[in-house]
Amino acid sequence: MTKRYERMQRDFCLLREGGKAPEPDANSPIELDPQSLLTFVVWGDPQIAHWSALRSMRFDAACRDLGNMTEPVDALILAGDITENGLPDEFRMVGEILNTYSGSFRHLLCVPGNHDVRLRPFHKQIAVFNDFVKSVNGGVALEDETRYFHAVRIRGFKFILMGTDRTTFEGAYLSARQLRWLDEQIALENGKPVFVVNHQTLKGLNGLPVTWLGKGKWRGSVGWESDKLRAVFEKHRNVIFLTGHLHYGTSVYNYEDCGAFKSLSVPTVGVVNHGDFPADTQGYVVSVFEDRIVARSRVFGDGKYVDASIANATVEIPIEK
Repeated sequence: MTKRYERMQRDFCLLREGGKAPEPDANSPIELDPQSLLTFVVWGDPQIAHWSALRSMRFDAACRDLGNMTEPVDALILAGDITENGLPDEFRMVGEILNTYSGSFRHLLCVPGNHDVRLRPFHKQIAVFNDFVKSVNGGVALEDETRYFHAVRIRGFKFILMGTDRTTFEGAYLSARQLRWLDEQIALENGKPVFVVNHQTLKGLNGLPVTWLGKGKWRGSVGWESDKLRAVFEKHRNVIFLTGHLHYGTSVYNYEDCGAFKSLSVPTVGVVNHGDFPADTQGYVVSVFEDRIVARSRVFGDGKYVDASIANATVEIPIEK
């Protein structure tokens, strides 16, 4: 155990023992609808930092809300920026918290964010990322440790997990190889709902550039490959694009119906959210039914769903036949 990790554990324990940790309401846990075909939770940006016990505490509180459930969700999805600096000690902290509550989810699906990869050797960092995923009970490891992108099927539904193809600082480089593979993977489903997870959203979607402090036409998005990615999505139907990165609370910007595909941007569960509803530990609980997909925003650290008066507190997406 490194001295850095010892310090992370010590500071985290001091905060919890000091009574400063959020305490989710055990009387209002997430309940699975018996009619749903699939239920999963998606969180953006835990961004666990070796210098911030507060983020670890928030993440732990959100996990405790899952731990209050009487049965596990089918999957927990972390939509990138799992760590602040991509350090093995930061990933280890996330893994140990998740393993404490791993009985509350059947699968863990992860994609990398820019904070997980930037300023580090690409292939070495893939190995660090994959070691983390494999360390968590239920973690779905990479198919090929030379690339982040891969697919997994849960209860008959395909999840496509994306990731940059080289080290980047803010956006994501999506190679022609990954975009061709993505197109092929979606086409194989013949119109059945597909969930595509990537850290960054598309240019001009989900309130950009407003939700990225109004800076630049492409900043806050995938980047230069944004239009190419959108062109892939527009060839298909019933594609649900799940992203993080924006650190923006539940608002009018979270969901966009783009016709051929739908885009759901998820608030951060670890760092500070912006916007008119900036509560900590936000994310979505997503249930899939025969004819629709329902996503409900929740403040996991409080153990409560976001009030219906907030825009996109509940998102209902019809499934096209």
